Amino acid sequence: MRYEGRQMTQARPDVTDLKEAARPKAPRIAGATDMHRRQGRQLAMIHRMHLQQMAGVQRVLDDIAAGQGAPAALAEAVPQMEMLRNYRQFGNLCGQECQFLDYHHGAEEHDIFPHLASKGGDGLRKVIDKLREEHEVVHALLERLYADAVRLVQDPGPDAFDEARATFEALDRVVRSHFGYEEVELEEALGVYGGL
Repeated sequence: MRYEGRQMTQARPDVTDLKEAARPKAPRIAGATDMHRRQGRQLAMIHRMHLQQMAGVQRVLDDIAAGQGAPAALAEAVPQMEMLRNYRQFGNLCGQECQFLDYHHGAEEHDIFPHLASKGGDGLRKVIDKLREEHEVVHALLERLYADAVRLVQDPGPDAFDEARATFEALDRVVRSHFGYEEVELEEALGVYGGL
């Protein structure tokens, strides 16, 4: 069975708005060097690992759409995302894909963000507050994706598939945008003040 794109039949609240235009910019840090910036870019490497795992979920969706996979495969793939398990297990909003990333995840909400906020002043605190707000959007989309995957298994039709695909595509857009913002705005602070 192939699943062709259809209009979604149910209106669902939009949880994908990151309000990107309202994103504060981190102030430049006097004395930050290229070495500091390189150290701060380690966050991007961590994010790339997560994006690779999301690409695996995208492949499952593509296989289902092409008639080469069963809808149940999506319900099996989504809970395997460490990101979703981390959200549930630790109750915070920035999950990662392995034990090292689990450490990073907890450290970000509980150690890194508070540390950076205390060192960096009001401008950096505004960025961190915005990042925490965006973590909530990512969390809501992860929960929605899992619910959509379960629905797809229970009712494996085109409407359920289209909703799951739309949610995944929204999650992918949001995560990429969020990661990009976080990487740019925290690069100097992470290098200068430490935290990774």
